[in-house]
Amino acid sequence: MKKTFIAFMATLGVLTAQADDFEYITFQTTDGTKVSMTSTSLVITFENGNMIVSNVIENQTFALSDLSKMYFSDETESSGIDETTLSEDSEPVEVFTLTGISLGSFDNLKQARTTLQHGIYVVKSQRQTFKIAVK
Repeated sequence: MKKTFIAFMATLGVLTAQADDFEYITFQTTDGTKVSMTSTSLVITFENGNMIVSNVIENQTFALSDLSKMYFSDETESSGIDETTLSEDSEPVEVFTLTGISLGSFDNLKQARTTLQHGIYVVKSQRQTFKIAVK
């Protein structure tokens, strides 16, 4: 048990060093779902069979038994973000972080995309609410 823990901690040290070189960390579950998070201020903890991942934007919890792999990448690979039918310059939008913090109102989606940093956001227009990935 002690050797396994030491090997795990050494691996975690390597992952921490690599996080500075890549913008995103992607977690893939056994059902194929992928969740990407920015690696900025990344903190990974383990509790009661779960891995809790936090960064400056969001928190995610994964059951260790459901996690098939995790890796660093230069781009987000999250599944579950659908394309919107909202025209890029059609109407005002309000943008939120995934934790619900308002980042402000914008004249249109195009202005929001050019203003925001890389990441995943919730966008609310008069007609719909949806997620976007800014790359």
